[in-house]
Amino acid sequence: MLKHFIAIIGTLLLSAAVSIYAQTLDADALKSFSPSTIREAFEICRYVKLTAQQQIKLAEAIDAENAEFVRLVAADNGIMSVKTRNRMRKLRDSALATILDHEQLAQYYRGVYDAEANAEGISIADRLQKKYDLTDQNWKFIRIAFYKIGLESRVIRKLMADTPKKAEAAIARLREEQLKSIEEKGGIRVNPDMTVVYVREFKADALRKE
Repeated sequence: MLKHFIAIIGTLLLSAAVSIYAQTLDADALKSFSPSTIREAFEICRYVKLTAQQQIKLAEAIDAENAEFVRLVAADNGIMSVKTRNRMRKLRDSALATILDHEQLAQYYRGVYDAEANAEGISIADRLQKKYDLTDQNWKFIRIAFYKIGLESRVIRKLMADTPKKAEAAIARLREEQLKSIEEKGGIRVNPDMTVVYVREFKADALRKE
């Protein structure tokens, strides 16, 4: 029971870890850039720790992106087309991939997708609990598992965009592991089609969600 409780707390704190790694910008390093560029850089650095040199390179990339944005919008008579939007997204992704290392990229995208994945996990847990009259203990296990699936799947797809088949294979393994964790911890099996099967009796002292 203690081991399960520690695991729950550790996972629930995963989303909070994003803010733990947040940092303020290096004001001296970025003092030559415009306020708008510095603000955009902060929106990235709030999720991942970057060196002063990385922050400078990031700010330079943002300046280049902004110049390209102005050029493209002007060419389209003041309208931001889908083509321009896609172009800007590719520029940002390329800049991040060049400036950040693999672990920094993963940390950044976890920060970006954290709230979305958390909401997804809660939604799935709520729906299954209501449909199958599950205990609050299993609500927690389901919420944690699908939060991890949602978060890491998004990160994997982003980092492995050039190899979609490998990405989907990695996501399939992740999903299998997390669904297995629900069964091991809570005594229920959540099938791929989102049906639930009881595999053993629930404990009478099930934890209550807060």
